Amino acid sequence: MTKKQTRPKTTRYALEPSAAAKFDRELREIFIENSPDALIAVARDHTILFWSAGAEAVYGYTKAEAIGYRLHDLIVPADLIEESKKITREAIKSGLTVHETTRRRKDGSIIHVDITAKALRDHHNELRFIALSQKNVTHLKVLSDGKGLEARYRGLLETVPDAIVMVNNTGRIVLINEQTRTLFGYKKQELLGSPIEILLPARFREGHIGHRKRYFAEPKTRTMGAGLELFAIRKDGTEFPVEISLSPLKTEEGVFAMNAIRDITERTKLEEELRRKNNALEEQNRRALEANRLKSEFLANMSHELRTPLNGIIGFAEIMQDGRVGPVSDEHKEYLGDILTSGRHLLQLINDVLDLAKIEAGKMEFRPQAVNLQLVVEEVREIMSTLAASKRITVRSEIAPELAAIDADPRSVKQILYNYLSNALKFTPEEGQVTIRARAEDADHFRIEVENNGIGITHDNLERLFVEFQQLDPTTGKTYPGTGLGLALTKKLVEAQDGTVGVNSTVGKGSIFYAVLPRAFRASGGVLGEEPSISVAPGTPLILVVEDDASDRVWIAGALRRAGYGVETVATGAEALIRCREQHFDAITLDMILPDMSGRAVLEKLRERGLNQETPVVIVTLLAQKGMVAGFQVVDILAKPVSEGEVVKALERCGVAPNSRRIVLVIDDDLSALKVADRMLRQLGFRPVCRQDAASALKAVSIERPAVVVLDLMMPEMNGFDFLKRFRKTRSGRRTPVIVWTGKDLNERERAELRSSVTSIAKKDHQANQLIHELNTILRARTAPVQ
Repeated sequence: MTKKQTRPKTTRYALEPSAAAKFDRELREIFIENSPDALIAVARDHTILFWSAGAEAVYGYTKAEAIGYRLHDLIVPADLIEESKKITREAIKSGLTVHETTRRRKDGSIIHVDITAKALRDHHNELRFIALSQKNVTHLKVLSDGKGLEARYRGLLETVPDAIVMVNNTGRIVLINEQTRTLFGYKKQELLGSPIEILLPARFREGHIGHRKRYFAEPKTRTMGAGLELFAIRKDGTEFPVEISLSPLKTEEGVFAMNAIRDITERTKLEEELRRKNNALEEQNRRALEANRLKSEFLANMSHELRTPLNGIIGFAEIMQDGRVGPVSDEHKEYLGDILTSGRHLLQLINDVLDLAKIEAGKMEFRPQAVNLQLVVEEVREIMSTLAASKRITVRSEIAPELAAIDADPRSVKQILYNYLSNALKFTPEEGQVTIRARAEDADHFRIEVENNGIGITHDNLERLFVEFQQLDPTTGKTYPGTGLGLALTKKLVEAQDGTVGVNSTVGKGSIFYAVLPRAFRASGGVLGEEPSISVAPGTPLILVVEDDASDRVWIAGALRRAGYGVETVATGAEALIRCREQHFDAITLDMILPDMSGRAVLEKLRERGLNQETPVVIVTLLAQKGMVAGFQVVDILAKPVSEGEVVKALERCGVAPNSRRIVLVIDDDLSALKVADRMLRQLGFRPVCRQDAASALKAVSIERPAVVVLDLMMPEMNGFDFLKRFRKTRSGRRTPVIVWTGKDLNERERAELRSSVTSIAKKDHQANQLIHELNTILRARTAPVQ
């Protein structure tokens, strides 16, 4: 017999109807407002009528942002709008429906929700609204997905050294490996179900959300973000650099993103240290290049300062040696000759150093033109014939016929050949052999070689060649004297023309030095134009200048015109011979290397017969050597680059001198230069007025008008540019010729400024004694009557 169960005795509280109704309302409000679920009421057209606090928490929209708007515009993804409408239709039809789907939060993230939809009607059975209860089940969904994924991939993930974080299409973490916990400091339960952005600093999260959305919106078959570097953040708030590789993973549960996260803190430190060291090296290299540039620019601009004192020594020594200041004993004359020889050697060394510096500073000018390489080689051979003969060395040449005409800078080609040949003759024993070769290197380049059967060079010493001021060893330096500048200058000259140099050598057998140059070198900047003719007085001596180099022709002809000579110029030997048959000249200046024949051949034809059979000839050539025109009557042999004073002095020695006298104002801050200028101008029949500064020079021209002004640009207080501006505003300075003679390397802006206000620009350049140096500065523009 079963014992009858009875209800436990309890006390039932009775409430007044009004109190019960009130209590019921309060409880409903409490439950609704404190429910974690999203409680939403919508009209038939899905307009939001009610939005609970839980809805604010789930979706991120406040009541003010939600009520009055359509549900589909706020939280329903575009591809699920029809599904949402179906849910409400089912609720209206059946009264209640339950559905699992996804919704979009205000921040754009996707969440999984369970939706309960109920249609509420009035007593007339008319639809009042649809009540929606939406529960966020993303975490449960993630855990469910994660369990399946973990069962399949756990073994694989734990073998990977990187942190692996797998994320679903809502951006929630569904799976991690042990390395993730170690790297970020979270427990597994803290990460599963959390958005992936929890692992990123706040400044990166918004951008990453957009990136993630685009990733899941695109085809899920390609790797994205491989090797992406950014910062991650640990649970304790510390940031560290990471490299992330993002790959898609398609499973039965859906498409997931697998993030492989690698801590690159140490790598970043090493990269930063390497970057810092590289920056330091780059800065050191920049400073070294800048220092080298400044050094080269300094040397290139030092010609005036370096040459002036040495030219003073040479100038005064030559004045004394010539007996112009009184009788000189033979012994004193010998010593003065030694001073001049040593001074000129030192001056040449300074010039070589300055040429190197000019090339390094980009200030060396090249003027390419048509060159007959055969003639150039033969001329250099002829110049060096005396030295070769003294050691009984045979010098041969082998020139390829196709190189009869090339476009090159003739001066630099001659200098290269001369340096190589003189070097070969120096190191070749007596009765040895030297061969000069020129052949095509390729379609655009030609090759010059100078081979000798001398002592050769060891392999260890090859790298020391072509370096400034270096000879191979002290004993060699004593046996074979020299400065070590020739090969270095050759290398600079060739490389400045886009060429290369090199050497092949065998100890005891000899060496081959070579240079490869372009067949058609095009230098920046144009060739100087011919100076306009300057009218001269009747009876003025007429000089023929035979020179193929345009710049040298301009220089020599202009200098002679300004000195008071009449001048004609020709560029070839044939033109010279034609003019010499038609016109008698008082003197001829002749270059030994011409495009159509050698200077020696011109001399042979000239001395055979005609109007100029006895005309004095001054040889002006790049590589001047005594004996180069043995057997022919010439006044002098001058080495290029030549100064005006040398040419004028050579002409005066043969009785061809300007026959006019005029006042010359010389402005130079160097006292020794003024002293030499004063003495030499007086001996040559001029009346010099010398001033050490521009201010006193302006005062002098206001008292007495000069025929010509010779101006140094580099002076204290008022420089040459400022003097010109003030001088041209004076009555006597409006038309007076001004010759600028300077050691300063002028830039294009300075040259352009001077062209408009001076008659000529000449450089204080190359081997000249003080007399000649000062005469170089006196570019006489016109004949003036005696004052």
